[in-house]
Amino acid sequence: MTGRDRIMQSDVFEGLTEEQLASLREGIEQLNYRKGERFFKEGDDAGHLWIVKEGQAHVGFEMPGRGSSELHTLFTIPAGKAFGWSTFVPPYKYGLSSFCSSAMCSVFRLEREFLLGCFEKDPAMGYKVMANLAFVVGERFNWLQGPAAVAPYAQVKITVHLATCGIAAGAREVVNALVDEMSKEDRSHIKMQTAGCIGRCSTEPNVTVQVEGEEPVIYQKMNGEKMRRVFAEHVLKGMAQSEWILS
Repeated sequence: MTGRDRIMQSDVFEGLTEEQLASLREGIEQLNYRKGERFFKEGDDAGHLWIVKEGQAHVGFEMPGRGSSELHTLFTIPAGKAFGWSTFVPPYKYGLSSFCSSAMCSVFRLEREFLLGCFEKDPAMGYKVMANLAFVVGERFNWLQGPAAVAPYAQVKITVHLATCGIAAGAREVVNALVDEMSKEDRSHIKMQTAGCIGRCSTEPNVTVQVEGEEPVIYQKMNGEKMRRVFAEHVLKGMAQSEWILS
């Protein structure tokens, strides 16, 4: 199977006919990256859909001056999987950064305008691809809301509620601040995780801090500065910040 034929194995193109795949192959650009090289940066114009051909990619938060790190990774994208779905969602900006995380990574890249042109000519293809993409996005949000990976025993758990409403309200800034604080020194007694909406969208971004032996505390309308203060005063010193607690 040739490199371009491997596009047939992508999750977003599952179920397309050979004729439909043939039309897509005309727009494929194949690129190769080495470990640590960036595919795109958070905030860049999202002009392309990406598919991992070989190797794997990391998608996550990029801390200023620190480059890529597994500590900041939200998703690992293996061969055959697509990423960069922000190319179809206004304002057409990548919401996260992505790097090559294997020794080498080969990717397919397809321009948004080319894909939209194909969908306009063949609406059935467009419907199938968008349905597949919606499943991919839902699967990754479900992963964020599911149980966190096995980690060392933690005395403090910090949960950022990272559903769509939380992200829209600025939860990425909260996560960036928390990741920065977590990375400054050994924090093995603290566990950071993400979860879904708590049903109080008007108070997002929400953060739950649970200290062992105490009732969980939910903070409302958080931002990066507030998160740093909650971390310094509540997480490290045990002093809850009452002015931001959700009643």
